Amino acid sequence: MAVLPLRFRILHLLNQADGKPIKMTEIYKALYDEYSGEGQFSLEMMEHHLMSIKAVGLIDAVEPYFDENKEARYQYVITQTGRERTKYLPKDL
Repeated sequence: MAVLPLRFRILHLLNQADGKPIKMTEIYKALYDEYSGEGQFSLEMMEHHLMSIKAVGLIDAVEPYFDENKEARYQYVITQTGRERTKYLPKDL
């Protein structure tokens, strides 16, 4: 598998979910083996990455919920614009 910058890999993962909302912690767990050694990969930073991707319209925050610490969180889905951008990702993913 090609190693992508983390934010592109998040977008790729959400595209694979085929419209099913995914929680931030589920995204983190799914990518842990690939990115755990990187400085920008932590649960705290994951929220920042998701907000950055959302800010440019590639994903949406949907279905709010409370995590185990009673913090308000969202699940995420890819937008149509995000799906269109995945065509630029390597085909061997």
